[in-house]
Amino acid sequence: AIWYARRQLIHEGIHQSPHETHRFVLNYIADLVQLEPVQETQRNTSHPHARQAPRWVQPPEGFVKINVDAGVSEGTNTGTAAALYRDRDGTYLGSSMLVIEGLMDPTTLEAIACREGMALALDLGTNHIQIASDCKQVVNHIHQRAGDDHGIIIKEILQNSALFTTCNFSFEPRESNYEAHRLARFGISLPAGRHLWLGIQHDPIVIPINILGDQ
Repeated sequence: AIWYARRQLIHEGIHQSPHETHRFVLNYIADLVQLEPVQETQRNTSHPHARQAPRWVQPPEGFVKINVDAGVSEGTNTGTAAALYRDRDGTYLGSSMLVIEGLMDPTTLEAIACREGMALALDLGTNHIQIASDCKQVVNHIHQRAGDDHGIIIKEILQNSALFTTCNFSFEPRESNYEAHRLARFGISLPAGRHLWLGIQHDPIVIPINILGDQ
């Protein structure tokens, strides 16, 4: 505003009093306040997919989907390995959880979660499974038949895969693996051991019966 008043004086010979300059500044600020919601709306509408809601990814035709994840609680020195089973139509059929005291290594727990997903599939008697994890390192180790400190678990996974007609492992981002993530966090509050929910959920609000109906 001061620059604008100086410009008018030099180029147009118009002199503004301090009162007029002050009033100009107030009007200018009011215009900015009115403009801000419009700019915010434009930002939101110009990027409609900037924040997409979490979405469950369907498995291939003829497969069931088992999402797995791990959790760690430093406060209780506890690790969890969770698995959640849905058919191709998104219908919940079961979930399971391993709560392990004294195991805090996230990568090892992610590998155990993959193995637990296979155990859940055996509990439910299915032969064509796709196990999805948000730990790319473990998925790569399974595909490469390798592993560091968790190599013995990878070996068990490869051996147990022979129990199924088809057993595939895939990486999915956290946004698609959110149910297993929530389940793993819930497991921190449970006692050590294996916990199994067949046909029922530990929390119907967190885990709906059919997930495709909510997307």
